[in-house]
Amino acid sequence: MRVASKGLFIAFEGIDGSGKTVQVHKLTEWIFAHYRRVDTIVVTHEPTDSKFTKEIHERASLKNTDDRSMPKERLLELFVLDRSEHVDNIIIPNLEKKAVVLCDRYKYSTIAYQSAQGVPIAHAISENEEFPTPDLTFIFNVSAEKAVERLQKQGKELDKFIKIPFLEKVKEQYLKLPGLLPKEKIQIINANQTIEQIHDDVKRAVKPLLDEIVK
Repeated sequence: MRVASKGLFIAFEGIDGSGKTVQVHKLTEWIFAHYRRVDTIVVTHEPTDSKFTKEIHERASLKNTDDRSMPKERLLELFVLDRSEHVDNIIIPNLEKKAVVLCDRYKYSTIAYQSAQGVPIAHAISENEEFPTPDLTFIFNVSAEKAVERLQKQGKELDKFIKIPFLEKVKEQYLKLPGLLPKEKIQIINANQTIEQIHDDVKRAVKPLLDEIVK
């Protein structure tokens, strides 16, 4: 796997309903408005539309299956395979072209969600070690209750993966990541705030990185 040395790579992470996708789009608009020398922003997401995605969705949507019988290891493998294609085909080629790459979910989602389902977190981390480290990763930290409230307002069906007890488990795993990955630049954002307050926090963190690449 090639290692990119150009561009800017930012990952957006958090439980379902954390508001991360909104922040990806708000940051895109802000960069284009304030950094005219940035001519390419690639907004991407995981899981992608790769050949592995169908099975990911099939296995992840087993709503009435007990956690103990979930295919945890296969699901982890599928996310890693999907990510490998994503990195090789989208992320690295665009970073090498000096693009800004904004990724809605990345390896941290796999680590948090799969470890919440019972995969040892150290194993989930090791399975993702080969992938490029973002220049900055945001974890949008929101209460599970608020996340569910937002999802209900959006009309989302609350299957087992977006119910409060499970989201609490995932949130706990996310909050462990700065300590478990001390060499990575991970910033936890208070996502219980308003959209604009969250956006302000994101801008403050990203501005020094953008200023550096447009010198």
